[in-house]
Amino acid sequence: MSKILSQEEIDALLSTASEMGQSARTEAPPADGFVAYNFRRPDRVTKEQLRALQFLHDRFARNVATSLSAYLRAVTDVSVTAVEQFTYAEFLASLPDPTAFYAISMSPLDGLAALELGPNVAFTMVDRMLGGTGRGVTMARGLTEIEQNVIDAVVKLILENLTETWRGIVDVRFRISGRETRPQMLQVAAPNEVVVLLGFEVRLGEARGALNVCVPAAAIEAVGASFPQAWQRTRTAPSDMDRRVLAGSLAMVRLPVTATLNTTVPARDLLALKAGDVVSLGHPVRSTLDVRVRGTLKFRGRLVAHNDGAAVRLEPPAAPAPASEA
Repeated sequence: MSKILSQEEIDALLSTASEMGQSARTEAPPADGFVAYNFRRPDRVTKEQLRALQFLHDRFARNVATSLSAYLRAVTDVSVTAVEQFTYAEFLASLPDPTAFYAISMSPLDGLAALELGPNVAFTMVDRMLGGTGRGVTMARGLTEIEQNVIDAVVKLILENLTETWRGIVDVRFRISGRETRPQMLQVAAPNEVVVLLGFEVRLGEARGALNVCVPAAAIEAVGASFPQAWQRTRTAPSDMDRRVLAGSLAMVRLPVTATLNTTVPARDLLALKAGDVVSLGHPVRSTLDVRVRGTLKFRGRLVAHNDGAAVRLEPPAAPAPASEA
């Protein structure tokens, strides 16, 4: 049956609709072409640099997942969830309390970075490293001093991978400068300072949690255009290990190789063919034939007898003709 709205409900609906209309008019761009700018939260990092940071830390996520899986002896997956710029106060407001919070030095760059490891995965890692199964570990408290020391080893491993990832751009060393379980108690940056948040999701067994790395925008500005340029270099210049892995993967791919003999037969002869007939292909035995890989001409070969059958022997490539003297 239909419900009849009371006068109070009707007034609430009208008030909400009025507020939504005012909000839409406020957010709409002005007709004279001016764009609103928030001086409290300026965009100091370009979109190109943010995109380069995203690509760069995709590789970091894969590397640190491999390192954590070996260190914790459990399958660990790390993926990038966000690369955005905020004020430091907004970053602090988004963190749980208590949590595993670290101040990170970035020698030789000025300023401090921050790293936060969510309590869900932090307690799971502690349980795993102290001999537990690491399943269903949830605690509504801060880390004890012993647990914090255990997590310190994990954070150092993460920072080693972060240092290695940034090495292709700038020689910076990430080191633990301080730690707290309450983020507001550790001074890292001014509340209004613009920072770049590198957000990751860590999956360890059944546990899921956040890994947040907060880098001051001033450090990104100091590096300048090196981020996109270095990313282009890393994409076009693979390492020797990358080449070996790629060559090993390609070596296992099976490709069809065909040697084709083409001829023409009159239709009346084709209709008269029966079992036992011999068809002349019109190809001399001493002549070469085309050898194709997936339909692409790659080699020349000659027909030979092999194990009571026919085979094709590949011919060496022809030597280039000597250049004529002027």
